[in-house]
Formats: sequence, C-alpha cells, structure tokens
Amino acid sequence: MTDTAIPTLPVTPPIPGLHFRPYRGEEDLPVLVELLRAADEANGEEMVASIDRLRAHYRNMTRVDPTQDVILGFVDDRLVAHSLIEWADTAYGERHFNSLGSVHPDWRRRGIGAAMMARNETRLLEIASAQDFDETAVLTTWMQDLDIGARALAGERGYHHARVYHHMVRPTLDDIFIPPLPEGLEVRPIGRELLPAYWNAMCEAFRDHFGAWDDSESAFRSWTDSPLFELDLQIVAFDGDEIAGGIHAAVDPTENREHGYLRGWSEPIFTLRPWRRRGLAAALLGRTLTALRDWDMTSAQLHVDADNSHQAFTLYERHGFAVASSSSEWHKPLGV
Repeated sequence: MTDTAIPTLPVTPPIPGLHFRPYRGEEDLPVLVELLRAADEANGEEMVASIDRLRAHYRNMTRVDPTQDVILGFVDDRLVAHSLIEWADTAYGERHFNSLGSVHPDWRRRGIGAAMMARNETRLLEIASAQDFDETAVLTTWMQDLDIGARALAGERGYHHARVYHHMVRPTLDDIFIPPLPEGLEVRPIGRELLPAYWNAMCEAFRDHFGAWDDSESAFRSWTDSPLFELDLQIVAFDGDEIAGGIHAAVDPTENREHGYLRGWSEPIFTLRPWRRRGLAAALLGRTLTALRDWDMTSAQLHVDADNSHQAFTLYERHGFAVASSSSEWHKPLGV
C-alpha cells in the first residue's frame, strides 16, 4: 500500500502521531490480534482472537473489500484501534449495514472510536447507494455491555438499543440430561461431503431468527476454514436422509489456555421447521454436552438472543446454563 490509499476520516481527533490506514494483508494480523485481545479482555469477552481465525475470516470477505473496509488506527507505530464493516440481509425485509470496531483500553475516550465510526457510516452509505435492493436499509453496531464508552458513542450517533444477547456458561459437565430423540430421528456422524447440505440446512433454520445471517459461499468457506472447525463436534440429527437439526460445537485451545479452563462451545443450535417443538433441540444439546465432556472439557458456553422466539433461553437454563455476561445490538435508519 502507498500513502495514497490512506483513508480520509471525516473527523480526526488532535492526537499527536495518530494516523489511519487500510488493512494491508496478513502481515497485519499479529498486531491486530494483540489489539483485539487487549480490547476483549477489558470488555469481558471470553472468546480469544487468534491469527488463524482472523485469517480465515479476512480471506473469505467477499461482500466488502478488507483493503478498503478494514481500517487500522496507529499512534506512531503502535496499533491502537481498528474497525471493519459488513452487510447482510434479514428474513424480515431489512438490509443491515454493520459497523464494528475496537479501541485499545489505553486509548479510549479520546475520539478515536467516534472518528472510525463516522468513517464507517460514510463508507456504508456509499456501498448502499451503489446497490439495488428493496429492503429497508439499517445501520447496525454491536458491543459488549461492559464497554460503556461504545454504548455512549452509539447513543450519541443516533443508534437505539435493539437487542440483548447473553453469554451463558454451564460451569460443570456433570449430571448431563440427555432426552430421547423424537421418534424416527437419529444422530449420525457426517463427512465433509455433507457439509454443504448441513450449511444450507443451518442457513434455512436461521431465516426465522432475528438479525442478519450471511449465507454466502464465502461465509461457508470461513466456517469450514476456521481452526475451530471439527467434524467430530458436529452433532447432526437426521430424519432418513433429511437433516432435521444440528449443533456446531467447538473447542478453542487458545481460549482455554489463556483463561485457564477447559470449556467448549455448544452453538449454534438449530432445528428446521418440520421438526420444531418436538424436543429435538434439547436432545441435541444433551448429546453435545456429552461430546464436549468426551473431549475432556469440564464446562460449556454459548451465546443466545435474550428474546429468541423459540424459547432458547429457557432451554439453556433448563440444561444448567446461567448468564455470565451480555452484549447488545444497536440500530439506526440509513437514509439512501
């Protein structure tokens, strides 16, 4: 990259040495991981950034260009902030244009986040203006609820609080309740040849859920390229040859090492419409917790929409999960 590629931000705070540039490629990943880990720790985020996970994500961004839409902020040679944008459609007639970012705890409350969010909104408006779509355009952003500065910034820029998501933890994997599968269903292992069908089933199930779901080919590649992806932790229920539901469980060795626990992820959980309200999700969850225990995990965790219309929160409480922290999604109309 040359200096001509450095973006002009609508407003830049008067901090000596502060400058911004686009993401230059995988050479930026080590310092980006360091920044994200510091920001996530301050915000109470359990997931731990890694080079391999970021690589899988950035290599498979096709709806936006990471060399234009991932911005890094430096003070002299130190990375202190980053932002990115993305967009996806919802099942209820909205196109969500998402602005995300992180500022190092040492550099918060100085206007850096506000400058990057303003630039993101300008860029998202450019992207939306060039598209032909019938949906309502909505600007969205997301943050951990412990990030008080980010919440204040969203409010100042006209966003309203739209949704709460809980991070839930099951502190042990003792006394796992495993309900029987609904009649006619069975859980079977899958091979890689079934992954496209499994992905399509998951995308179809989540069309009924709040928010935007990226069902693109690039999102599929990002999912399967993730270092956390394990075929043996895909717990999939079949009705004959049809996929009825599943759970994409995962174990993150980096997270476990950094936090000093042995904890697995038991999400996302999905059931397709013909098999809902028959106890399938509960039966899959019990089997997933058992699978994580077989992987030598001693606890489990997941994220859930607090207002999930399928009573997911109640299901997880019944299976021993309790709220550990929360995050929020914020919206405002995007005039195109």
